[in-house]
This record gives sequence, C-alpha cells and structure tokens, in this order.
Amino acid sequence: MHTIIVPIDGSGSERALPVARKLAAQFDARMVLVHVQERMVAGRGGRIPARLDEAERLARVRELVTHLHADGIDAEFEAHRSILEHPADVIARTASRHDADAIVLASRGHAPIVGVLASSVAQRLLHAAPCPVLVVTPGAARTAFGRAADTVPAAA
Repeated sequence: MHTIIVPIDGSGSERALPVARKLAAQFDARMVLVHVQERMVAGRGGRIPARLDEAERLARVRELVTHLHADGIDAEFEAHRSILEHPADVIARTASRHDADAIVLASRGHAPIVGVLASSVAQRLLHAAPCPVLVVTPGAARTAFGRAADTVPAAA
C-alpha cells in the first residue's frame, strides 16, 4: 500500500483519520487528505460556497496535515471545487489520479433508514471508486484499532 485517500469535509469525517493514520504508518504509505468544496450557483452566474464556514473547514484540514507531518506521516492536502458534480465522483477521480491503493472515509453516523433514503458520499464511492473503500463507522476506530482515535487532535 503506497497511497491512501482520506476525504475530509471538516465535520464528522475526521473519524476516519485514526484508521487511515494507522494504515499509513503500518505500510509507510502516503496520505492524501481531500476536501471537496461544494459550490452553489448564485445570481448572475456567480459561484459561492455551499457552507458558510468553508474557510474554517479548510484551515482545520491544513492543521490536521501539520499534525500528521509532526507524527512522521507523509501527508498532503488537496482542495477541489464542485458545482454540479457529486463529491464522491471528485474523490474517485482524485484516487485514480494518485493511483491510490485505498480510500478511507467515515460514514455519516445516521440511522440505517436514512442511508437508504438519502445518498451519501460513502455509498456512492462504493460504486465509483477505482480502489477498495474502507468506511469507518462510529466507534469502529476504538474497537478495531484500540486507542487510535485518541491520536487525532481535537478541533479547536
């Protein structure tokens, strides 16, 4: 394993970091944290971020990369913008470009029925990804990887 893609949106997606970090350390693999900035078309064709806190989210991902470097993990950050394209398709294309060995991401953590009714990035990646996809569910980092969840710095 040489390259692990980790989609990060600045919310609960950080739950996947301990698992990805442990895999990267075990295989001496590079981590590529990918953030897809969803944008909306506004008046006169202008494009604005779909989330008002987008700048804070980007800063948080950069902070995570700094912490990974300090821990000796080869990590980089890529930000992409999407207007009409689903974030999973952007992530899958990024994985292809990096010839990634795996994509590690967090599930949303909603009740099972919500997953049936609403599409999620994880569900779509299971079909679009060019490599294996590891979906980290709530609590999985603690049970499958010991105390690894404690190694990710908390959001400020």
